[in-house]
Amino acid sequence: MVPLSPPKSSFEENNFGKRVLSAAIGGPVAVGAVILGSPYVDILAIILSGILLWEWSKMSGLPLSHPMNGMVTVLLGWVMVGSGAFLPALGIIVIGILYTLFYHYQLGARFIPSIILLSGPLYIGIGMAANLSLAKFTPLTLLWALLIVWATDIGAYIVGSLIGGPKLAPRISPGKTWSGFIGGSMLGSALGVTIALPCQIGIENQAFLLGLTLMITFVGHAGDILESAAKRLFNVKDSSRIIPGHGGLLDRMDSLLLVALFLVTIQFFKVF
Repeated sequence: MVPLSPPKSSFEENNFGKRVLSAAIGGPVAVGAVILGSPYVDILAIILSGILLWEWSKMSGLPLSHPMNGMVTVLLGWVMVGSGAFLPALGIIVIGILYTLFYHYQLGARFIPSIILLSGPLYIGIGMAANLSLAKFTPLTLLWALLIVWATDIGAYIVGSLIGGPKLAPRISPGKTWSGFIGGSMLGSALGVTIALPCQIGIENQAFLLGLTLMITFVGHAGDILESAAKRLFNVKDSSRIIPGHGGLLDRMDSLLLVALFLVTIQFFKVF
């Protein structure tokens, strides 16, 4: 009789060691580029954007040579040269959307599938441009957001693995739980409030600060679920296998793309 092997824990099943090692390498690179500024953060943005677009192409079947990817490059270049006009620069993306929808219509493609395919480069382009805009003009705010997102992700992973419980969105992402959602938001918000002063966030009202950090964690969760929905749509488990223990880069940056856009928007309206 063959002895039964002990059941694997959630940490073993999810390659916890590989996840930690990948984060220990990638985290300092991202933080260092933001601190050093141009041209290092620009180079990193170009590399990350290229990988993200490649992953979306791999998932969705949208060719890398598609005109929409060119529009993403133009948008990033606009922000990169230091214009600071992030929201007006979105006009470039609007032109790109109109052009590419016409392009698909000419090829006889249906409208809704075209929108789904093009949503990837649009989301990646706007999210990366928002990250780059924060990095160039309010780098400490981006570092603050990075740490909140990472803490939220870590908290959700650990609490969700240890406690489990009811699923957050079982039809979209069966692995996510309400316990992970709450645990991640609590850790991310606690860290955000703690490091707000050294990051020079400049919010004196502690209740407002707590509310903002909680909102950032919620937006981060939404970005994660949004990417999970895309993977479910294209029937893939990970956006790629480029990061050991994590999957793809899009799997790691899904939250930050939406959080950066959220922060740029509320900065534009002078919420803080």
